[in-house]
Amino acid sequence: MASTRTLAAVAVVALLVGSAVGLAVGGVVDAPGTDQSDGDGDFDDSDDPDDRDERDDGLATDEADGPAIDRFDSAAAFATYLQESRASAPVGQAGAADVAVADDGATETGVAESATVAEGGDAAPAGEDGPARHSETNVQVEGIDEPDLLKSDGETVYYAGSRSQDTGGTHVLDATEPADPKAIGEIPADGELLLANDSLVALESDRLRGYDVSEPAAPEPAWSSGLEGRIEAARLAGGDLLLVVAERADPTDPCPVEPLGGDGPAIDCTDVSYPADQSDADTVYTAMRIDPASGEVEDDASFLGSGRATATYVSGTAIYLTYADTPDRAGQRLEFLLSEGREYLDDRAIARLEELQEYDLSEPATRAEIAAIEREWRTGLDRGERRTAVDDLEEAWETYVEDRKRSFSRTGIVKLPTDSLSVAATGSVAGTPLDQWAMDEHDGNLRIATTVAAPGVESENDLVVLDSDLDPVGAERGMGEGQEVFAARYQGDTAYLVTFRRVDPFHVIDLSEPTDPTEEGELELPGFSTYLHPLGDDRVLGIGEEGGSVKAVVFDASDPTDPVIENERILDDRWSAVRESHTAFLIDERHGIFFLPGSQGGHVFDYEDGLERVRTVETDGPALRAMYVEDYLYVFGDEELVVVDETTWEEEAYLDLRGD
Repeated sequence: MASTRTLAAVAVVALLVGSAVGLAVGGVVDAPGTDQSDGDGDFDDSDDPDDRDERDDGLATDEADGPAIDRFDSAAAFATYLQESRASAPVGQAGAADVAVADDGATETGVAESATVAEGGDAAPAGEDGPARHSETNVQVEGIDEPDLLKSDGETVYYAGSRSQDTGGTHVLDATEPADPKAIGEIPADGELLLANDSLVALESDRLRGYDVSEPAAPEPAWSSGLEGRIEAARLAGGDLLLVVAERADPTDPCPVEPLGGDGPAIDCTDVSYPADQSDADTVYTAMRIDPASGEVEDDASFLGSGRATATYVSGTAIYLTYADTPDRAGQRLEFLLSEGREYLDDRAIARLEELQEYDLSEPATRAEIAAIEREWRTGLDRGERRTAVDDLEEAWETYVEDRKRSFSRTGIVKLPTDSLSVAATGSVAGTPLDQWAMDEHDGNLRIATTVAAPGVESENDLVVLDSDLDPVGAERGMGEGQEVFAARYQGDTAYLVTFRRVDPFHVIDLSEPTDPTEEGELELPGFSTYLHPLGDDRVLGIGEEGGSVKAVVFDASDPTDPVIENERILDDRWSAVRESHTAFLIDERHGIFFLPGSQGGHVFDYEDGLERVRTVETDGPALRAMYVEDYLYVFGDEELVVVDETTWEEEAYLDLRGD
């Protein structure tokens, strides 16, 4: 049992360490946009939980001032900060950044498609000079390309979908005769691809490679660079490659930060920004602007955050990085014990807790001392009253957590404008975003959907609107109690969310008034959707599962207060590549169809009038991707290409990509 003398000794050590940190690290500088608007009463800058909880809707305000951002003034300061962060990391989270940091569950080098492109965006109309009508990669933001296994300019197709070790690489196909494509070459690089005019960039697991493809049949290596850490996001915008690399920081040798190994920038410790109050920051995120033709890094910015629960969203103007902003759980327990929990404790326990409150201990040390004090309190109780007293205390704790659940799980947001990479604004919201699709920039505001969870209480889901300085201006909270966000899609002033636990609620949220987001309607149905795609005219396609089988459902939200199921189909298929990456989804507006890859081929559905399956395209194994050139549908398997005429739905050609 810890004694007061032991507690004091531990505190002295902690204070000495804290003083060293204070001497090494520069002063805190408030980030832009940290003042909160009190506006309609929904948001304020109070740090007092009791003040924040007194709201008409009964929900605690989940927004606090944006994290104060500073830069390290030396390598020693960086190292000390990392060591303190590691020591303060919550139990079970040390080393969490070693897992993949992608926002879609895999290495995030390919994601999904904008509504505009998805609904029939063609590179060039058929019959005009130039490349044929062809589909482009399914992307989230129109005009900002994302990496994928399949790229094309309408005349040449690049496909890196082979999963065979013998034939791994990128296949080059001539599609100038759309009905009869020919294999004309191969590039010895795999991974996902980006195509910028005559430059093809391959994003491999440990290397970036650039090729000159001005002569597609004879591609030439143009540049190559190493890759330290993992790709968190990659985009092609305005002819530039925007790349975000996440690298676990080493407290013993943190600098220079070299996201591209010796082939790129060497970033000094003093050029790394960090959240001054972040307790478990352990991963350096470096955003770079790269010339895809030469591989030259034209600009960069680095930020230290948590490697857990990250998502990255790239709009037309900025990169938004998110990181887990882990609260001090021990401090929250201490605050509870000295407020609502005080009436259950004896004088000695209260005195020791008040003494503990004065010390500057690490989170683990504070947690250990609280546990010792609570053990001593329980031991001092009469056996007959012990169980009742402990139960009463924990019941009060559950109520305390329920009332303050939005302080137990938070996400920090960093905004880096793409025209000049630097930290322009910071913010913070309660909960955790699912992935990049949880965020959307519209009319200068950032909308973000999160799942809010706290120990021992039911989860909820929020949608928060933040202005250009990442100050919160409005929110809809408490949707889907006991569930979590499984899919999100924004379309103008409307957001569609799917939450799930036992059923699949489809939520329609009106965002026309950013200061007053409102959930207008909700629909419950079996199964769940993991990808949402607007079909126009207030129709939304959901792709997901029910009973372990792939499911497609069309929601009709023409009456947002009463969304209904227009059509649904459960396929005799238990897997689709769409579950792994949005880039696997294809829609062709000209023919009113979408393509859904499956485990033994792909399914073509007419979505204009009902949800009718018009063709199943068989492949030897799973279908991985599809595209169209003119009126021909190209379906890619692991080592094959099947070409189907979209006017007759007859197979037109077959190409064995193994080259046998």
